Amino acid sequence: MMTNIVYISDKLKYCFPSTYFRLTKLFDEMKIEWKEIKGTKDIWIRDYMPIQIDNEKYLVYKYDPDYLQETGTKYLTDSYVIYKKVLPLSYCRETKITLDGGNFVTSAKHRFLTDKVFKENGKPLYDPDFCTYLKEVLSSDIIFLPWHCDVSQNSYADVYGHADGILKWTGGNHILMFNHREFHPEEADEIRHRLEEAGYEVTEMLFDVPNPNTDFNWAYVNYLEVGNKIIVPTFGIPEDKQALKYIREANPSCVVKGFRMRDIARYGGALHCITWNVEL
Repeated sequence: MMTNIVYISDKLKYCFPSTYFRLTKLFDEMKIEWKEIKGTKDIWIRDYMPIQIDNEKYLVYKYDPDYLQETGTKYLTDSYVIYKKVLPLSYCRETKITLDGGNFVTSAKHRFLTDKVFKENGKPLYDPDFCTYLKEVLSSDIIFLPWHCDVSQNSYADVYGHADGILKWTGGNHILMFNHREFHPEEADEIRHRLEEAGYEVTEMLFDVPNPNTDFNWAYVNYLEVGNKIIVPTFGIPEDKQALKYIREANPSCVVKGFRMRDIARYGGALHCITWNVEL
């Protein structure tokens, strides 16, 4: 879906003022239309805003991720309240499925979710009835991506289970996949297998640098695309140049610019996480 507007939480202005002003300035320079949403409880707007199913339909889900449950409601934005402020004239279907918007990537033929969606909804892995229900509410076939989190206290553990940190559809049958192989090679093999079995050509963003920076080099695929304009998170590390090359080659008709954001990425998310882009 070719989106044409991007939203950010007004919390970004207060929590990361420098990033807010640099990012909104870049939006203006690239002629990307943007707006703020007020009343949210954290900057990770992708995770609690509705999923756009098509030009006129949105899915509103239960946002109650396990990684926030110890904080109570301090950072828990109510999706059912907030969407009515933004999309009063749109058709929004409400579902009680527990989901994060970050665990949703779309292509022309499929939706991609990590299998954390089963855990968070108390369902057996690949439960057939739940799979059928997900397919119906998402109006698409689904490819589930394997996910695990053995030790949540590990600084490199993926407690979020978000598909938008794993891959990006770049048109046709092409998928750009992050460097999961450098962290969990067997799981990367399985992700690639499932994608190729569905007919996709997969390019993995692997980096040829002397000292890989694993604190940040996982985040490049979490970029923002609005129309034919792409903004890629960068970190001032050698991998930046190679990542931009991967993304430019995968999106030859797009204008691609980098945006430095170490301050946010150290908390586990990047540009796609702090934005919500839709087609209006």
